[in-house]
Amino acid sequence: MLLGLLAGIATAIIQPFAYLFSRAFINRGGHALELLVYSHVIMGFFSGLLLLFYIPELKITPVLAMRLCGSVVTFLIGQGAYLLTAKCMEPSRLTTLLGLKIIFLVLLNLVFFHQILTGEHILAVILCTASAFVMNRSGCRMGLKIFAPLMLCCLFLAASDIMDMLLVMEMPFSSVISSGIAATALCYFALALVILPFLAFIPVDTKKFRAALPYSLAWLIAMITLFICFGAVGTVFANIIQSCRALVQVILGTVVAWMGYAALEGRASGGQWIGRGVAACMVMTAVSIYTITPG
Repeated sequence: MLLGLLAGIATAIIQPFAYLFSRAFINRGGHALELLVYSHVIMGFFSGLLLLFYIPELKITPVLAMRLCGSVVTFLIGQGAYLLTAKCMEPSRLTTLLGLKIIFLVLLNLVFFHQILTGEHILAVILCTASAFVMNRSGCRMGLKIFAPLMLCCLFLAASDIMDMLLVMEMPFSSVISSGIAATALCYFALALVILPFLAFIPVDTKKFRAALPYSLAWLIAMITLFICFGAVGTVFANIIQSCRALVQVILGTVVAWMGYAALEGRASGGQWIGRGVAACMVMTAVSIYTITPG
C-alpha cells in the first residue's frame, strides 16, 4: 500500500512538469508532431536499456502481445490529441480538463466490463462536466478547434489507462516494481519502433532533439511510477491519487505565471486562478467518488 501511495504521489507531481515542458517545446517553435516523434525516440532508447535487465524472464505471449498493441495504439492517439490541444491551451487549464476522461472511463467500463452505472458514478460525471464549464469561465474559451482534440484525448487516455493496467497484470514478475518498470519499458520501446519511421517525414533537428529531452525524461519517469502504482494498488486507488495532479498543475501554473513566463502560463486575474482551483478540486472530488464507488 505504501509503495503504491508513494508511486502515485510521485506521478501526480512529475506529470505536471512534463506537461509544462511540452508547452515550452511548442512555444520555442516546435510542432506537436516533432515532439511526439523526438520524445518517443528518446524514451524508446532509455526503455531499451531498461529492457536489457528483464529480457531473460520476459516472454511475449499472444495475450501479452495483444495488450501491448492496445496500450500502444490507445496511447499514441491520445498523446497526439493532447499535443494538438497543448498548442492552444496552458498546462494548468488542460490538465484539469483532462479529468473529463472519467466520462469515457464510465462508458468504457460499462461497455466492455458491464460495470453498472450507479448514482454516485452519475454524480461524478456531472461534477467533471461542470468543472469544464467552471474552467471555461476561468479564461479558457473552448471552440471546436480545442474541444474536439480534447475529447479525443480524454477518450483514448481513458482506454490507455485500462490497457496499461492489463499490461502490468500480464507481466511474469513477482515484484510490483519489476512488473511496473518492465511493462513501461516494453510499452515505450514498442512505441518508439512504431514512431521511428516518422523521422523520414520531418526534418531531423539536433537542437529540437535536445529541447525534447526534459519532456521525454519527465514523462518516462512519471509513467514508470504510474505503472508501479497500478500494480501495487490497482486502478481504483491509483485514480484517487492521480486526481491530485490537476491541483498540482494549477499551483505550478500559478508559480510559473508569477515568475513571468507568460508564454507557458498566461497571466490571469486572481478570480480566474480561483476558478481554476475550484475546477481542479471538482475533478478531484469526481474522480474520488467514481473510484471509491463499487460498480
